[in-house]
Amino acid sequence: MKKCTRNIFILGLLTLLFYKAHGQNFIGLTSSEIAQQMKTENPQFRLDKNAVNHTYNYLKYVDKISEQTVLFFMSDMDKCTYVRWMSDYSNLNDMIGMLNSKYKKSGTNSWTFTDKGEDYSVSLVEEEWYFTVNFRKD
Repeated sequence: MKKCTRNIFILGLLTLLFYKAHGQNFIGLTSSEIAQQMKTENPQFRLDKNAVNHTYNYLKYVDKISEQTVLFFMSDMDKCTYVRWMSDYSNLNDMIGMLNSKYKKSGTNSWTFTDKGEDYSVSLVEEEWYFTVNFRKD
């Protein structure tokens, strides 16, 4: 009984976190604005400075609890141009439910939305060991 209650609580928490995280459009924000949003809306994520990539300028946030990683790709002007959200398959059904409720379905594993007059696309890609949700400006 305790385990079932705990699992329901964790599932509810994950669902809430998905809604909060994806309710915010990070594209166009600076690294400091992203840091503030992640700190207040997604405190379970921590900035991971261990990975160094000399090809891409990005911020990497990791949530060890539910096996998620978010990469914010930044321009030379320190603006987010693209978001890649990677997650363990245990979160797939919740993610698809959130994407279907928040965005307009535009095809198999793809959605669209408009924010401040700009059009964006969202795609879900199923990899071998994890899935990725990509957020791009059209």
